Amino acid sequence: MAEFKILILGAAGYIGGTVLTNLLTNHKPSTISVLIRKPEQRQLFESLGVDIHEGDVSDVPMLKALAQEHDIVLNFAVAFGSDEASVQALVDGLEERAGKTGTKPVLVHTGGSGSVMYGSGGEAGTDVWTDEQYDRWSSLPDSAYFYGGYKIVMAAALRGTISAYILISPTVYGPGTGPGNKHSLQLPAYVRYAKEHGQAAYIGKGENIWGNVHVEDLSQLTILVAAHGVTHPDQTAPSASSKGWENLIYTGTGQHTWGPVIKTLGDLLYARGDTSKPSAVEIGEGEGIMYMFGGNSFLTPSAKAKALGFKPSQPDIISAMKLALPRK
Repeated sequence: MAEFKILILGAAGYIGGTVLTNLLTNHKPSTISVLIRKPEQRQLFESLGVDIHEGDVSDVPMLKALAQEHDIVLNFAVAFGSDEASVQALVDGLEERAGKTGTKPVLVHTGGSGSVMYGSGGEAGTDVWTDEQYDRWSSLPDSAYFYGGYKIVMAAALRGTISAYILISPTVYGPGTGPGNKHSLQLPAYVRYAKEHGQAAYIGKGENIWGNVHVEDLSQLTILVAAHGVTHPDQTAPSASSKGWENLIYTGTGQHTWGPVIKTLGDLLYARGDTSKPSAVEIGEGEGIMYMFGGNSFLTPSAKAKALGFKPSQPDIISAMKLALPRK
């Protein structure tokens, strides 16, 4: 990637930190800025040569002002707060930058496939989504996870003043490489439950299906999308018929059924002496802890990602677990 001013929201987190590492190691843009929430996080970034801004993503004037100063905004923070005013602030700031500079800034907004999760009790799902079902995406209920922010970003994409994209991710796995959090949400939740209860567990039948993507592959795709936006601004406007949703890209590269994955996890934890029993047992919906799901959430891997040159290279989810949990 050429030299641009890049702002990362969520750089102390799992995905944002891995993207930051990738940029610093492989792309060396002229300026990277990060937004941190807590003063004690400053020490994580002081040796990295990045500009550090302190504040909360609910601070709308601050977000807008930051966006105005950057060519690319990579948002790994606001989506999960479901704060529509904050998403709008990023869009407004970038659109004002476009008006002042005559260039087309880029927004890459993070979402999750939980937006289309369905079913419960570990029952297998048969309804397959794709990221090209534009009428279906535009008709999701407002109650769908993260959807308010999605609509704001897609409306901006349709206006065409900025290059605006949404990356929809399923289960993200693998070790993060950023200066802060290096762990995902879902698999660590299953590990915590297993250690607390002496054996791993999954919800219901454990036949429910989720997509997955390694965090390093997700990092690669994020940078590919941002690079496409700044190097081919004339190719980033979605078709009117898609209502903007042409700029939504699914990041998943594989699929898993939770039961077999958690049984393998249980065996790995038992071999390490972290639990008293191997394999895993069934528990009811809601009996586990947060991020243990009994529903289905998966899409067909994206042709749009492939067209950008996305070539996943990381180990699958079970291989990655075996690497992360060797015998003691």
